[in-house]
Amino acid sequence: MIHDVAKKLNSVLTAEDLALLEKAFVRMCELRGVSPASPSAQESAKVLIHLYQSGIRSRYQLVAMLTGQKFP
Repeated sequence: MIHDVAKKLNSVLTAEDLALLEKAFVRMCELRGVSPASPSAQESAKVLIHLYQSGIRSRYQLVAMLTGQKFP
């Protein structure tokens, strides 16, 4: 799923970047109780990629930012 969104955004991401983003995306969907294919999850995937590209590299921090959880 995250791969498809990255392609639509014309993002230049490495395999390692995509792996980290995929893990964060799956965890975010689990915590929110949404299907990864849902429109809200797709919008969150876009935000996730933009946050990553803006310099946030911790998958835990990314998940926290998208779910409202505390980040240590």
